[in-house]
Amino acid sequence: MHKCLIEICQEFETVKDFLTDTTKEKEEIINALFLDFMECFPSIKEEKLAYPKEFIHDVVLFNEGNFMLVKKFQDVQMRYLMLSDFYDYARLTKKYKVLKK
Repeated sequence: MHKCLIEICQEFETVKDFLTDTTKEKEEIINALFLDFMECFPSIKEEKLAYPKEFIHDVVLFNEGNFMLVKKFQDVQMRYLMLSDFYDYARLTKKYKVLKK
């Protein structure tokens, strides 16, 4: 798994309770992670083909400025849910393993 995606997953773990305990700080983290993901994902070349087409599709359309997708992802909860889906997928497929503390 590409380094930038690993870093996003690691940082995402710090806001696992976002939906039940939302704070301004957590919103800022989610917004930054979302933008990092939108920048990182297209740069991983052929590795992205190993991910579900929904991720590829959403990233491409968002980065192209598709009105509906940009509008959808203005909502920080939608950003969180997309990141959560990616994180869960990466963990379930063992592309990402949680570091033991």
